[in-house]
This record gives sequence, structure tokens and C-alpha cells, in this order.
Amino acid sequence: MLGTASLIALIVVGFLGYPIWIVVPFAVINAFLGLHFPPGKAQAIRERGQYWQLWLMSLPLQAILAAIFFGIGFGIGQLFG
Repeated sequence: MLGTASLIALIVVGFLGYPIWIVVPFAVINAFLGLHFPPGKAQAIRERGQYWQLWLMSLPLQAILAAIFFGIGFGIGQLFG
């Protein structure tokens, strides 16, 4: 649920014309949210000793996804704004 809200917020932020650098904090937040859903996932990953490794590996993918959603919002803003 929070991940979806984060992606919708990225579309809105892109639509409003914020600078692209706002994608970086969203990527960090989305990587964190991805590791903690569903409940108990983070604990299982931590027990295997892979928490930080998976978090760091998911950052580039989350940054690409965040940039895509930001771009969608930015494109809509340029089209209709």
C-alpha cells in the first residue's frame, strides 16, 4: 500500500515539475518498502544475513522505476500544463 502511494506521489511530483533529484530519496524509500512487504519478509532476510546486500542491490532497480514514474508525471505535466 505504501509503495503504491509512493509511486503515485512520484507521478504527482513529476507533474508539478519538481527537479529530477527528488527521485533519489524516493528510490531509497521504495527499496526499504520493498524489503518490508509482506510482513516478516525483512526478518527472514535479516536472519539469512542478506538484508543490506539485497537493499543495495535493489536500489538501482528502484531508481529506474522511480524515474519512469516521475517521467510519466513530467510528461503529462508538459502535455497538459
